[in-house]
Amino acid sequence: MAVTARFSDKAKGHDFLAVLARHIDYAFQPIASFNSGRCYGVEALMRGWAEAGFASIESVFDQAFELGLLLEVDALLKQMAFEKFSRIPHHRELRLFLNIDNRVFSAPGYRPAATVAMLERCGLRPSSVVLEVSERKDMGRGQAAYEILRAYRSRTVQIALDDFGTGFSGLALLYDAHPEYVKIDRYFICGIGSDHKKKVFLSHVVSLAKTLGIRVVAEGVETAAEFYTCREIGCDLVQGYLIERPSQRVEHIQQVYEVVAEMRRKDRRRERLESRFVSDQLDHAPAIDVGMRMEDIFESFRVNPQRSFFPFLGDNRQAIGVIRETELKEYIYSPYGRDLLSRKKVGDHLDLFVRRCPVADINTPIDIILEQYAVSPSRDGVLITEDGRYRGVLSAEALVLAVQERNLELARDQNPLSGLPGNPSIERFIAEQLAVPTTLTLMYFDLDNFKAFNDAYGFRMGDRALRMFADLLGKAFAAFDGLIGHIGGDDFFVGLRGDAAGVGVESAMRVIAEFRSSAESLYSDSDREARRIVGHDRSGRRAEFPLLSASCAAVRRAEHSGPRSEHALMTLITRLKEEAKITGNTVCVASLL
Repeated sequence: MAVTARFSDKAKGHDFLAVLARHIDYAFQPIASFNSGRCYGVEALMRGWAEAGFASIESVFDQAFELGLLLEVDALLKQMAFEKFSRIPHHRELRLFLNIDNRVFSAPGYRPAATVAMLERCGLRPSSVVLEVSERKDMGRGQAAYEILRAYRSRTVQIALDDFGTGFSGLALLYDAHPEYVKIDRYFICGIGSDHKKKVFLSHVVSLAKTLGIRVVAEGVETAAEFYTCREIGCDLVQGYLIERPSQRVEHIQQVYEVVAEMRRKDRRRERLESRFVSDQLDHAPAIDVGMRMEDIFESFRVNPQRSFFPFLGDNRQAIGVIRETELKEYIYSPYGRDLLSRKKVGDHLDLFVRRCPVADINTPIDIILEQYAVSPSRDGVLITEDGRYRGVLSAEALVLAVQERNLELARDQNPLSGLPGNPSIERFIAEQLAVPTTLTLMYFDLDNFKAFNDAYGFRMGDRALRMFADLLGKAFAAFDGLIGHIGGDDFFVGLRGDAAGVGVESAMRVIAEFRSSAESLYSDSDREARRIVGHDRSGRRAEFPLLSASCAAVRRAEHSGPRSEHALMTLITRLKEEAKITGNTVCVASLL
């Protein structure tokens, strides 16, 4: 209220701006790559607003809006952020994420060109700035705001949708604004390692973003569990106290954050097979740089007649789109057109020649890359990046080959009878989970009396029993975060992690009970009535065997339990399986401390 009283008169607008200039400063918080820890950019966070007499950052803009000074305040704060960002020693390798108030788009006289000119005066490239548009404040559905966003984009300034999932604009803003980044609000990141609903929500958001060619930033990551979960789901960039707190000292901004690199080394989770298949099919096509002259681009097409387009890159080899030969022809073959453009840079004509196309990180699942390509009007292919930097082009033909190779690899790792992942996947899963701090339940199922049943009723009925059990496991556990596998023969595996681990033992008991009941349908009426069959044991002696059932050995590990080697774990599981067999139709459980 003190601020409102102090600046209630527009005539005192100069005092308002002077107070901001005297007290406001910016702290920078790094945004790093999940894959390498390389600092991708920094978010500018306003500091000093309390000392200036404001109750919150929002109140600064609210007061400016009431005084009719929103444009002036926006320009002042941008100038301060740009100048400080330019003092980071390696700022040319970074991007500045800067929050703006959505209401400036409706202000008369707001011009993106003024922001670009301000950047140039600070020695910054337009492509080094990402403007954050908040979902918490309405942009309206009018065209004015989106025309401004398009004008920014034509000058290589990028857009991020901030606070995603917490506002009222939702998917409409995501659809209309065409942002290059989506920043997931801290609300959905907090505790995601043990919150199944948040994990499902984020998975769908990431899948949608990948399909639209949008990078996902996980904001507010504070724990290792949150980091590993967001990385596994497929987020591209990470921001939060786990990486680094905001700092007002520019020398604190590092080029690589070792905490991420170290967690990556500890995290032995399986690297997606897709990255290898995509890499094998990449066309390392030469690219056109934003600083190239148009006459150099004409020459590139002349000396590379086999290429119908070239990838177009911004600063730091960031993939933006493609330039097609067909759209240059009227200039290439016109002496006046060539003369008009030859002395200019391609960056002066982005809106004329650069066309957006799908862009995907090399670790993106192939199915998502395929979706991106399918929904894009461009048929030039997909630009593949790594840590945001251009790697090559994946053509439609190469994408089909990558999908085929991936499917063949998966088929080799599947049990042909049940269709479930086999031993290689199970071994990888166990090794990966033991290497990271997460709640974990590992369950080994063994069908009881299966050999006697298989001998008496034949392989076809034996296969029916195995498929029946595999289907029951799928119904019980497919919705949870983990792995269902078929070790071979009558041995099966289920691994659950995170919040799903707690449902393991109870669900295993239900599977065993349901299998025991369902398996009775596989027997003849006489054997079912007798509740047993006559057969031969492993020594060849005649014996009676109960009807089919199952046993389970389960090991539960808490998130902060001590380290265990795979050998020690398997020794424990073997002992538990023996106990479960002796008891019959049960689950034997051990908890690791």
